[in-house]
Amino acid sequence: MTTKIAIVGQGDFINLAKRVTAKLAHKLNVHLQLLEINLADSPGLVPSILSLIEKIDTDIIITGRFIEGLLVGKTSIPIIHLHLTPSDILAAVNQAIPYSRRIAIAMAELADLRYDFSTLQDLLNIKLEYINYNTPPELQLKIREFSEKDGSVIGTGLAVRYAKQYGMQGTLIYTENSIVESIERALEIIHFKREEEKRNQAFMAIINSVRDGIIATSSHDEITIVNDAARLLLQLPAENLVGKDLSNALSHLSLQELAHEDSFQDKIIKCKQSRLNTTKTGIYQKNVKIGNVLTFQDMTHIQNIEQKYRLENEAKGQVARAHFEDIISTNATMIQTVERAKRFSLTDSTILIIGETGTGKELLAQSIHNHSDRKSQPFVAINCAALPETLLESQLFGYEDGAFTGASKNGKKGLFEIAHNGTVFLDEINSISLHFQARLLRVLQEKEVVRVGGNKVIPINIRVVAATNEDLLPLVKTSKFRADLYYRLNVLKLNIPPLRDRLEDIPLLTMQFLLHQNKELYHYIKPCIEKLCAELQKYTYPGNIRELYNILERFSILCEPEKVQNFETCKEIIWECMEDRSNDFGGNDQKLEFDLHESYRESLIAAERVIMTKYIDKYYGDKTMLASKLGMGRTTFYRKLKELGISY
Repeated sequence: MTTKIAIVGQGDFINLAKRVTAKLAHKLNVHLQLLEINLADSPGLVPSILSLIEKIDTDIIITGRFIEGLLVGKTSIPIIHLHLTPSDILAAVNQAIPYSRRIAIAMAELADLRYDFSTLQDLLNIKLEYINYNTPPELQLKIREFSEKDGSVIGTGLAVRYAKQYGMQGTLIYTENSIVESIERALEIIHFKREEEKRNQAFMAIINSVRDGIIATSSHDEITIVNDAARLLLQLPAENLVGKDLSNALSHLSLQELAHEDSFQDKIIKCKQSRLNTTKTGIYQKNVKIGNVLTFQDMTHIQNIEQKYRLENEAKGQVARAHFEDIISTNATMIQTVERAKRFSLTDSTILIIGETGTGKELLAQSIHNHSDRKSQPFVAINCAALPETLLESQLFGYEDGAFTGASKNGKKGLFEIAHNGTVFLDEINSISLHFQARLLRVLQEKEVVRVGGNKVIPINIRVVAATNEDLLPLVKTSKFRADLYYRLNVLKLNIPPLRDRLEDIPLLTMQFLLHQNKELYHYIKPCIEKLCAELQKYTYPGNIRELYNILERFSILCEPEKVQNFETCKEIIWECMEDRSNDFGGNDQKLEFDLHESYRESLIAAERVIMTKYIDKYYGDKTMLASKLGMGRTTFYRKLKELGISY
């Protein structure tokens, strides 16, 4: 970057500057602009010269004391006056002696002489006089009066001009060396100024790059720094606030909250429509306070960061991978269940999923989450029957330091906290104790948790999806499940039919599994896949879809594609797999026990009561399906229940 220096003066000074700049042009990477003005003739030239200097984007101005005084305060461009050395004075005096022993030194500011040169009078046999001035007319008058003494003048370009005007010898007090030194000093100043500008720009770039609003003030609450984030958060005007009072940036109420403390951390203030987390830190220099720094954080942004941290760290892996598209079925009841689940997912209401083990309750819960507005938030699933109650409590609610032996030193967040803004899936909710049910009820009612061993109430925003493998209402009636919790959970209910009631889905499920598990095998047995599925449909599947997949997995392992020649071979293997399963369960569904009464009729009623109860348990409270399987209408069904003394 080329440095631009403007040298401003008049008369002999400009002629001297031309000679100097001609010598320096090829040595320095600097553009020297010489600007001559004649203040004696036209003092109004200063504004026009100044306009030209600013137009050419000058970095610094070099001139004499008098012109410096005229320009100061009228431009932001740095100004330095010509550097004058004792050798310059001596050289000028030496040049003036041949013309007269009476010499006047004419300067706008005699302090520039720096030394008392009166001792030269005896040494050189001369008479020195000093002339200082504030305006050109004053200088002209003093030089005219001095001309009557038949002397010579050394001084500025204007002084030399007046001396010649009144018939005296005029010697310029400046030398080539003084101009060169002034240029060198100007280059140093520009260098340091640019370095300072770089630091300031880097500092402001850093300040403006942060999301926090920052305002720095002096000890008198005058603003010294305000970044872009502060303007945005505090909705400040576009005008420059530096140098203005802090009250221009903050409301009176906010100022009252901030003024009474020297420093503080995390103070919440309300500014217009926003809530801001504010910190105040003092600035000290040698133990003396010289100002303050105020930082402002948008509470909404802080909450978003907290949620992002939860998602990326604490809730890592807590995601729902299944979607409704993954649920394969042509069964009317299952299709209706999926359609209801889609509608339910668009709400924030609690959902209760009822279904036997292996029917895909978690698959449905994940699909609900991924179809909801919470899909980008955590999905936390926990099997309530898989953990002891004490461990389950600490897992869900978290715990504080020292809550129990072996607790983490820093405590731990519970799954409810981690799932903030997301979904919690509580599987096998029917297995939790009455004590734990009471704690869970509070979470659902108040949307807040208290960690084990703690007393701090932590607000949470979660959507709960619960699942059970048995109807909760009979448990409520036998006081094994809290009625208030049941009604909290049973806001929206979904019944998943068992696989034995949707056998038409077996071909689709079988093809999907085999294609995913073993494509090569699938292509070998594809010609007989329909017959194979017909055999699979003869089984009752007490373990539902999970058991079907287990059978198919074993089948895919036992089948060697190159040895599968016909359907009979596949049939033998598939029956082998199903027979193993049948033996595992031993036909428990078919074995019923009842007390034998004295009369045949009473024994028959007892047997019918056991059978009816078994059917009720089997179909989980689906009255329409139950009546259909019993081969009776709903009216007959209810009459039969009354006759058998079954409460339903």
